[in-house]
Order: sequence, then structure tokens, then C-alpha cells
Amino acid sequence: MNTNGYKDEHARTIIHIDLDCFYAQVETLKRSELKNVPLGIQQKNIVVTSNYIAREFGIRKCMLLTEAMQLCPNLVLVNGEDLNDYRTMSYKVTALLQKYSEVVERLGLDENFVDVTKLVEEKLRSMNSSLGDQIQSVTNVFGSNEGYCQCGCEVRLKVGSLIAEEMRRLIYTQLGLTSCAGIAHNKLLAKIVCSKHKPNQQSMIYPDNALELMLSLNNVESIPGIGKATADLLQNIGIRTIEDLQNAELIELKKLFDIDKAKFLQNLSYGIDNSQVKKSGKPSSIGLEDSCRLICAEKEVKEKLRELLKRLLLLVEADGRLPRTIKLTVRKFDKLTKMSRRETKQSNINSHFFTSGCVAEMNPNNIEKILMILMNMFRKLVKVHKPFHITLLGISFVKFNERPSYRNSIASFLRKDLEVQSIINIENLISNESSPESRNQSPSSCRESSDPESEPTPKRSKLAIFKRNRNFFEYDTCESPSKLRVQDLQLTSEKRENIQNIKCPPSVDESVFQELPLNVQQEIWSDYAKSEIDSASCANKPKKMKTGNSILNYLVQK
Repeated sequence: MNTNGYKDEHARTIIHIDLDCFYAQVETLKRSELKNVPLGIQQKNIVVTSNYIAREFGIRKCMLLTEAMQLCPNLVLVNGEDLNDYRTMSYKVTALLQKYSEVVERLGLDENFVDVTKLVEEKLRSMNSSLGDQIQSVTNVFGSNEGYCQCGCEVRLKVGSLIAEEMRRLIYTQLGLTSCAGIAHNKLLAKIVCSKHKPNQQSMIYPDNALELMLSLNNVESIPGIGKATADLLQNIGIRTIEDLQNAELIELKKLFDIDKAKFLQNLSYGIDNSQVKKSGKPSSIGLEDSCRLICAEKEVKEKLRELLKRLLLLVEADGRLPRTIKLTVRKFDKLTKMSRRETKQSNINSHFFTSGCVAEMNPNNIEKILMILMNMFRKLVKVHKPFHITLLGISFVKFNERPSYRNSIASFLRKDLEVQSIINIENLISNESSPESRNQSPSSCRESSDPESEPTPKRSKLAIFKRNRNFFEYDTCESPSKLRVQDLQLTSEKRENIQNIKCPPSVDESVFQELPLNVQQEIWSDYAKSEIDSASCANKPKKMKTGNSILNYLVQK
């Protein structure tokens, strides 16, 4: 039936999992008394979703609060503006589904596509009995008959139905959430058939019944992948129903879309969708928005952004990555046109602001710096010296770096080496600070400031990392090793008690020799002693020290 050259592949088995009235279920888990009452989740003046008891009164998604209360005066409302609990539960569901397949694609907070093709093949190799009776009790089959396909897709879909039932049972037993499932050979049909039997049920469709399922939809906007803007364009050329789109000429569609988009839309109307399930990682952005009454003062904007940033930092902490780009969203209301317009602006930020890994330990100065960046972006979006009216503010982080691991780095190795050496006793630095020379130095030039960061950053030198971890003192103003008073470094091992004063070679200035550390003194004396032995063994040669390029060579008196 399709004439666009697309081959309708039946080899895959796709499961679409949709959680029942997700927000309401999460709130019910937190408060069991809400289970048997009409419940609505409120965001500002809108009921964004409700449980099935409330839906029996006619409550719909995104209904105005006043209208909802008229339909159901006993409606219990819970504020759902903070999405943190919903996000947390959503990722728990995804984690359970990933036990069945590596290829899981998140769709919002309450939906997931799972490609179980490989798992189905594994189960088929281990199954010998008929599967027909096993799926009848748990799966609704869409269509008047199964049809017949020689590729074996019917058997694969039956196995997929058993897997879907197991998934839903696991979600309920471990998380307490009920869900629906759709099983098909592609994503489009799996999503559509999933909605045919709700709540807490699952449905399956065979490939030969795809056309019947598509024609059961009300209009082209009911097709997943066709939004309102595309539907409006199609309506302008007289295409409203699924059948209209199927019968449309490509030459007509090409007036609105490029050839690939035109073919794609027409194939969707036949239930053909060869798009792959895309493995979802962490979200590409983390953000919060808050609609509000008219904000007309810069001070109010700053307080609202501070509140949003505080909540957003908790989400970033849970995510674990380091943000490097921040985006500000502003919705402005124009009194002349009576219209609102959204505008966004983004800016790079220093990832090191977030290296503490904990919002409670985050440097307050860093938070103020982020807030300053947001306000600078706001002033570029809004002319603050003129009257303005803001109805929405949003903040989001849109680019991230993974938190670096120093487990196998050179810095980690050297840090361990310092622990082995245990150079921990710097005895005379305190007394030096009270000396006239030290009083001429400012504290900031001698001691490293405290740093709340838990991990070293690439811009820090390794020496600064070591000093921080071992409580070293930093002398940035010192120009030579002698000013560091290296001789004041004392080893704490028991061997120090047995070290005697090392003799100064006769050819070396004793005052310089005594300023050197013990290990350097020992090396110089060893070189001197060796040269004496070598010269004694050569009776026919004049007595001469063989110092080579040793330290002793540079200290011998000329």
C-alpha cells in the first residue's frame, strides 16, 4: 500500500511503557490517604493531571483550576511545581527497564520505549511450547484477526507481551506504580496501541492490523510525531483526517515540506515507522521554570532567580555532572499587543563552581557569581530602564562535563607518594612568622587559603594540590631555596634519633654546608669519602678528588 519506497520492517520487538497518572501516583505513595479521593496536581492556576477518580468527574489535563473545581468541588489539590520527586521516581523506572535491554529511550518523565529484540531472540531459543494461551489472560490484542506473516513476527510479539507483563509487574512490586504497555514491531504502533486499554493493562498489535489502528485515530494531530504546527499546515491544504493524508499527492505535500519530510509524514499515516529506539543517557538539560504574576521590578526578578537557582542546584547535585553553560528563559508581556513572548539567552560558566559536589558545601560566593551572570543576561533581554512585565522566568543548565576521576592520574600517584614519605613536621615555621622578617610579609603571601573543593581542578598546579592535602604552607614571595629554610624540615621517623652531625669536607665552606638539609649533607660527604678512597688506591697519581657533576663539585672552595 505504501508507494514511497520504505520497507516496513517486522524484525524488531518494541515495548512502550506508560505510567498511569504518574504525578498523582507519586503523591499517593507519599500520602496513602489520597488513594481513594479525587486528586489533582496543581501548577499555578492549572490542574496539570489527575487520578482516574477525578477523571470520572470530567477533569482533564491542563484544565483551569476554576473549571476543575466546578466539575468536582471535592477535588483534593496537591502542589506539583517541584518536579524533584517525579524525576527521581522516573529514573528509577528507567533503571528497572534497563535490566531487560540496554536500548531504553525516555519520553518525558512517564514514558519509555524499550527495544527487546535481542531478549526475544534469546527466549525463543530456549522456548519450545506454544505461546498462544500464555498471552490471552494478560494482553489485549488489537484488530479483528491476527493475519498471517511468514517472517515470524507474531511469535516474536507474543514473547514481547510476556516480557512486557514481567516489566510491569516489577515496576509495581518494587516501586508501587501501575503502568500500561504497548507491544508492536515499531515505536509508532507501540505508543498508539498502548493507549487503547487503560489503566494498568497492556495491548499488542500485529503488523497486518496497523492500517486499522491508524484509521481509528480522530485526525492527523493524533499521530505521534505530528504536532500542532504541522497539523495546521496540513489543514491549510485540506488534510485533516488520516485518510486524507494517506490519499494526498506528494506533489501537494512538497509545497509545504521537503521530499523526505513529505514521505515520512505519509508513511506515518500507514503505521510505518523505521526509526530506532535511541538509548537515553543523562538528560541533555536540567532546568526549572516558574510562571508568575507580573514582575515589574529588577529586585523581584533577582529574588525569583535566586529561588529557582537554589532548587536547580539540588537537581545538579543529584545528576553528578559539572554544568558549563547556563540558559535564562524570560517571558515578557506586551500590554500594547496583549501578547506574551518567550526569549532565551545563554552563557558559559566556570565548571569549578560545582566541584564541591554538595550544594550545602558550595561556596556562597560562587552562587552569587552565578546569580550575577543570570542578571547580566536578564539585562540584555529586558530593557530594565523602561517599564517591563515578566510573566515567566526559567533557568536551565544545557551543557555538561563529566566529573573527572583522579584515581589513576599522576596527581593521585604523587599524592600517595607524599603519604608514604610522611614529611609532616614543619617545626620552625611558626617561630619564623613571629620573626622581624616574617612580620614584613602579608599572611596571604605565605599561607595557602582554605579551599572547599573536594577534587583538584586542571588549572591548579600539582604542587598546590599536594600542599592542600598535606597542610603545607605556600611561600609565593620566596625567591630562593635558602629563604624557604629547608633545613627546618624535620623527618619524624625513628631513624632521626640516630643521625649524628655530619662532618663538613675540608674543601667546602662550612657555613654553606650547615645550611643544607641532612640528606644533601650526607650525599656531599659520601662523594668526598669516595673520592678519598679512589685517590688512595692510585698511589702513582697525584691526589685529586673525582667529583664529576655531583653537588660537591659546586661547593668545593676554589
